[in-house]
Amino acid sequence: MLFQEKPSSHFSLPVPHQDVVVAYLGDRDGSVGRNLRVYFPGIPIHVMPAYPAAEDNIHVARYLCETLALAGLPVDPARAMERAGKRALLEGSRQPMARDRIVIHPGSGSSRKNFSPEFWTAFLNSIMREPALKDHRMVVLLGPAEEGVLDFFENRVSSLAEIVFCPRNEKLVSLLGQAGLYAGHDSGVTHLAAMLGTPTIALFRENNVSRWQPLGPCTRVIRSQKAGKACRERMVQATRSLLPRGETGLPDPFPL
Repeated sequence: MLFQEKPSSHFSLPVPHQDVVVAYLGDRDGSVGRNLRVYFPGIPIHVMPAYPAAEDNIHVARYLCETLALAGLPVDPARAMERAGKRALLEGSRQPMARDRIVIHPGSGSSRKNFSPEFWTAFLNSIMREPALKDHRMVVLLGPAEEGVLDFFENRVSSLAEIVFCPRNEKLVSLLGQAGLYAGHDSGVTHLAAMLGTPTIALFRENNVSRWQPLGPCTRVIRSQKAGKACRERMVQATRSLLPRGETGLPDPFPL
């Protein structure tokens, strides 16, 4: 209804109380803004572009914070981003138990972001030789987009690692929250792991890192267009840097 030329008199949005409305979408002809003003009379309406301009080298989260502040909400963008780099955004969801699992998610919603399954099995074999990980359990996490490589991983690594395919939301959060380390492509699951505070390695192949870097206190970003030994060695080094040390049992925070 928001995108119709004229608002419907028989339609109302299921939002009981509003102080301000901020919409992130394209609205070239202004019709969405006009319709929102009909559905929310007397309420301040702000229609913002869905993403920051291409020339603005800014993180999407920072863009959201800045536009919310422009809309009059009590948001301090600098403070919010600083907090996101030092504390888990989903604080309290991480499991207070032995973090003895290494979770690898070798996929994403876009095949252009992904390295081959062979790259990930080679990485898995590499980190399994790390002395500090000898007591950790390896988990390969696969979602709906990786159904086509499920047989590959079951045939290649099922004797070395647990294969978890399409877990429900609660199990996914629990699995990531129990992990001592997570590694994956630029994907929603990778962002979730970082926001849970799980030590996270994010492999970027195409997307702008400064715009899409996962937010969390223990993240490392590996940027590489080519899968190969050099990239794999960088990921192994990142693994070493994220291994627990000191009394806290967590790696040192990595500032944004």
